[in-house]
Amino acid sequence: MTAPSDGKIPKDSPGAHLRRFRIDARMSLADLAGKTHYSRGYLSKIENGLKPLSREIAQRCDDAVGAGGALLRLVQGQPAVRRRRQVPVIRIVDLPPASTWFYGRDAEVARIVALFSSERPRASVIALFGLPGAGKTELAVQIATHLLDAYDGCLFVDLRGDQGPLATDDVMNKVLRRLGLPGELIPHDADEQTALYRSTVRDHRLLLVLDNAGGVSQVSPLLPPGGRSDVIVTSRVRLSALDEAEHIQVGELDPMAARRLFASVTGIDAAFDDPARSKQVDRIATQCGFLPLAVRVAAARVRGGSDDGLDRLAVQLDEAPRLSVLDDGTRSVGAAFASAVAALPTEVAHALAHLSLYPGREFDERSAGLLTGASTAPGHDVARLLEGLIDACLLERRYAGRFAFHDLVRLFAAELARALPPEGAKDRFLQGYLQMAQHADLIVTPSRFRAAKVQPGPADWYATFADTVAATRWFDDEQSAFVRVCELAAVDRPDICWRLAYALRDYYFRTKRSAPWVRTHVLALDAATRCDDAWAIAVTCNNLGLAYAETEQFEQAATQYARALEIFVSLDDGYGAANTIGHQAWLAHCLGHQPAAIRLGLEALRFYERHDVNRNAAITLRTVALAEAADREFDAALGHLYRAREIFSAADLMLDEVMTLNCIGEVFSQMSELARSAKHFRAARRLGRTVGSTFEQARALCGLAGVEAAAGRAQHAALLVDQAHTLHTGYRPVPRQATRKRASGVVDEHQTV
Repeated sequence: MTAPSDGKIPKDSPGAHLRRFRIDARMSLADLAGKTHYSRGYLSKIENGLKPLSREIAQRCDDAVGAGGALLRLVQGQPAVRRRRQVPVIRIVDLPPASTWFYGRDAEVARIVALFSSERPRASVIALFGLPGAGKTELAVQIATHLLDAYDGCLFVDLRGDQGPLATDDVMNKVLRRLGLPGELIPHDADEQTALYRSTVRDHRLLLVLDNAGGVSQVSPLLPPGGRSDVIVTSRVRLSALDEAEHIQVGELDPMAARRLFASVTGIDAAFDDPARSKQVDRIATQCGFLPLAVRVAAARVRGGSDDGLDRLAVQLDEAPRLSVLDDGTRSVGAAFASAVAALPTEVAHALAHLSLYPGREFDERSAGLLTGASTAPGHDVARLLEGLIDACLLERRYAGRFAFHDLVRLFAAELARALPPEGAKDRFLQGYLQMAQHADLIVTPSRFRAAKVQPGPADWYATFADTVAATRWFDDEQSAFVRVCELAAVDRPDICWRLAYALRDYYFRTKRSAPWVRTHVLALDAATRCDDAWAIAVTCNNLGLAYAETEQFEQAATQYARALEIFVSLDDGYGAANTIGHQAWLAHCLGHQPAAIRLGLEALRFYERHDVNRNAAITLRTVALAEAADREFDAALGHLYRAREIFSAADLMLDEVMTLNCIGEVFSQMSELARSAKHFRAARRLGRTVGSTFEQARALCGLAGVEAAAGRAQHAALLVDQAHTLHTGYRPVPRQATRKRASGVVDEHQTV
């Protein structure tokens, strides 16, 4: 058909009728194209008489403009177009260009190529998922480019899962057209479209790259039958319902690959040769979390720049809101995260924000429950919230029930948290965390004397531990967060801060982590002072003094003990005063003042014996014994140590018993009774394994090494010392001279306050 020679369209032509109906329906050509799945240009040609209005198109346009069958009646006399099977255009390749700068994915590429090369009865489907900005699309394009020669063609389809996923019929219509099928042959019904697609591709070997899938419903209809074609799917979520797919998570780059990517984009390859520049590039890559999108955006800011540009960028990433720096107007890490969060259910998105308040790097379900409120809100399941974030690749599952954010996700989540109305998440977390620490300490050290002010209430679900092993493991898992939690509490809840430090004291003594011990208790002392609580100040001074003694800061320890004793006396607290005097006895022993150590120890001992505080009495007996041994009063020392061991053994205080066995071994070593010394060190080592004390095992091994050295077996002694350092790197052997300050490795616990 041709248009009239005068250029005018007959008013009664089907195309003219279509235009009038479209205008009456207040639809543009673009609107009509979207409704009918025909291009705007093709519909324009129909309206202008350059293309016929077929029955298929008339039916679709009737439905779209609400013509009530009028358009279809105009073409009823036309024969129906007979659909015929169309062969797709061979060697169609519409991949985006692969980047020249592609690093750090060799293992993933090799694995996927091997999977596609293997024999299989059906299509191989690789489902790539991962954090926004991790480079999933680039990985898919690189692999598809590498494999092109093995296929008849390759289709790249953006399913727009991050912008509101395309409807299934829209996707299928687009794919069929790109396979070479004309629009008039594409059925209107979605099921018929899928059937036509499958019959069209069955006999061809195609590679489909389905990018940015929002869900399985977009992908399933496009899985080709026949076993000859293959599919690569990328998604920001794990498409678990694709049962037969090989699911591969795409994470951040390794540091070397991130550095190479940054250097390539900026054009400063000399970074590998210049140590100063290399260090700066490494710093920037770390600030980008080794995320490819972030590295590229950061690199684009200094492309071809100077060292000053690198320095400025590093400072900006440190000082400015980092996500605002990682935004070049076209690409934005924050926008990528925002689109991922927008797809989450509201409660999961709120959980993401609240979890960012956790001050450490890794957290467990207990802390997650406190921060999200899932521990108290009916119907909330903390495990379900965590799984929702993991499936969205916004949270990582770590070892043994621990979870962590990527650094940039944490920053984004913190921004979300600031925008949410306050719901008491921080205060709820601090109160719950204190309860966890108190109950874990109660289980690990049940015999510790606890005044009413530091006695925990009944344990909620998050503060319940099955046994000593579980409680000890909680301490070990959380230890990197303790200082930060104390710092967080110090701001608004000083009452929680000093109590938390108190609950952590025994853990720090057992593990010899002296630096965080001092830091938490310095914070606690300030917090107790702000609370104007004299007893809290005194007990914190006492425990801080012990931390200083552990690190051989004896002058600071003496100052704290003097202050604690003065306050306890003013409060008429005999127990607190006795504890402090016991600590002073140990300090005197460390400084070589053995008569003072014995006198002070016996003074504390009399109080404990009058009040039947057996464990503290036994600990003080140990102090007195070591001072006596240093003065070569060996019989008195051994008598006190054996008596202490009996008390510990009767009360099933195995760690205290291990420590006492080591003390006995050390006294016999001073007496040069090597066989008896070795016997007690071996017993201490065995019991140390039972209670899991690596420090006391190391102490026993070093004691045995001393025995071996004294017997002339230097090589065996050296092996034992190496074993000790492997068990506990902070251990140092006991100095032999009684007048020397004792090394921090053997500073002993004397009172439990």
